[in-house]
Amino acid sequence: MDAIEAENFESGGALKEISNPENLMLSEELRQIVFRTIESLPEDLRMAITLRELDGLSYEEIAAIMDCPVGTVRSRIFRAREAIDNKVQPLIRR
Repeated sequence: MDAIEAENFESGGALKEISNPENLMLSEELRQIVFRTIESLPEDLRMAITLRELDGLSYEEIAAIMDCPVGTVRSRIFRAREAIDNKVQPLIRR
C-alpha cells in the first residue's frame, strides 16, 4: 500500500466514489466483509480500530482508554487495517 492508497484508506476516500447499482452492491458486500473481519480480530486490535474508526477517538484518547502507549495504539490500528485490507483487496481487484 503506497502513501496515497493509505491516505484514501484512512479517510475512506475510496468508498466515496460509489454511485451506480453495481458499485452499491459491491459496497454492501465490502461493508459486510469489513465488519466480519473486525469481529474476528483479537480483542486488542478490535477495540483499537473500533474506537478510532467508529467512535472517532484520537490515538491519545484510545491510549488512555486502553491503558497503553500511543505507539502501541498506532501499531494495533495498523495491524487491524492491514487485516481488513487483506480481506477487501480480492473483492476490489475483481
